[in-house]
Amino acid sequence: MQDYGRRVVVDLPFDRAVHETVDALQAEGLDVRARVDVSEYAQSRLHHDLRRYVLLQALPASLTMEALQHDLDAGPMLTATVAVYELADGETAVVAAEPFAPLQSDLAWQMAAPELARVAERESEQVARALMRVQHAPSPAEYGPPDAVYA
Repeated sequence: MQDYGRRVVVDLPFDRAVHETVDALQAEGLDVRARVDVSEYAQSRLHHDLRRYVLLQALPASLTMEALQHDLDAGPMLTATVAVYELADGETAVVAAEPFAPLQSDLAWQMAAPELARVAERESEQVARALMRVQHAPSPAEYGPPDAVYA
């Protein structure tokens, strides 16, 4: 398995994991601006069955304007993309790509754009805290009846 970012596996049903992920991102100051149901897309456009899989795109509310004031071209790097998908054993995986990932390890970029490097680091910390929140979400026995819907 490749390393595409931060990954946690939680003992939560898929819908509950999506709900907890959105709540955790918002609690850390990331606004979920898009939700793509990849399973539905695969079925409707490609006529292919795929396990339940959702992509969430989130923007760092307090950091977006700060980053764009330094460089308008930074927009595509600002979104944090999070994948939530079912695992075969009933657990759910949550994988978050690092914001500014292609640039964060580039020392020349960090020296040339220190303000953006600081924004990237702060957003990365927000994403890490959000995943920690998801990882510590209540287990199925703690949050209520198994037929509860959290979509």
